[in-house]
Amino acid sequence: MATHIYKAKDRDDWLAYRKRGIGSSEIATIVGLNPFETPYQLWRRLKGIDAPKEQSFAMLAGHYLEDAVAKFWQDATGREVIKASAGDIVAVNDAKEFLIASPDRTYWIPGLPRNNANKGVLECKTTQATIDPDDLPRHWFCQVQWQLGVMELHEGSLAWLSSGRAFDYRDIAFAPDFYGWLVEEAERFWTDHVKGDAEPTAINAADILAKYTTHTEGLTKEVNEATLSAYRQLRECRARIKEEERLKSELEELIKLAFADAEAITYNGETLATWKASRPSTVFDSARFKAEHPELYDNYMTTKPGSRRFLIK
Repeated sequence: MATHIYKAKDRDDWLAYRKRGIGSSEIATIVGLNPFETPYQLWRRLKGIDAPKEQSFAMLAGHYLEDAVAKFWQDATGREVIKASAGDIVAVNDAKEFLIASPDRTYWIPGLPRNNANKGVLECKTTQATIDPDDLPRHWFCQVQWQLGVMELHEGSLAWLSSGRAFDYRDIAFAPDFYGWLVEEAERFWTDHVKGDAEPTAINAADILAKYTTHTEGLTKEVNEATLSAYRQLRECRARIKEEERLKSELEELIKLAFADAEAITYNGETLATWKASRPSTVFDSARFKAEHPELYDNYMTTKPGSRRFLIK
């Protein structure tokens, strides 16, 4: 095989090694199929401009629950997950070492000799969403294809646990042409942007805010016809929304008149709406504290940077 396996000393070593290349967590971003990150944001992370992503509770839970998802999958398919694959490993392409993959698990393909060529890749997911097996999230599909291509394997499986209540999976065959396209895009990104320092084009407002956290005083910019058209459409859209909000408020007021002191209203026994007081809560009375302890109040005041505010004229 044209790949080798790097076995990390620990998870920190594994995370550090992954920074050496483009893995399955980055490839969907590079080709524009990741709804949670843009190529510009990824570039900033890889170049060290922005700090690495902090591990959220959901990310940590997903890592811990890989074993559970793999067990569900093994029970559902009858296939054997390779126990040794549960460790933090990185598959590295020998010819292009920036092409890397870290599969959640691998498994033996039934009926074939047990060797490195006859393994499958298992990607384990936990999600709050309901997943349609016939319409898989595109960034998940990219992950599996990338892992298969880098590891030179021919079949994989995507397994997911939804809200801790439902399990399902879908087998995925290797698509050489798709993987070839992914490699082309990854190599271009790595060469031009990571090694060559060329800044990717900003494609959304989050990219603009990452680059320009504030405005330049007095600077104006002439825009093109496309931006002017978007401006006009936005004004029309906001006018429609404003009218809908006015109607919404009127209807809510009309319905609330029917309540009096009731907590619910019904029609033919069916509950239409409720209007109940929330439970009492405890809050800090900052105004009173400032009046009674002005010096202490001033000691704990801090300046918060302003944020860019978008206004339509």
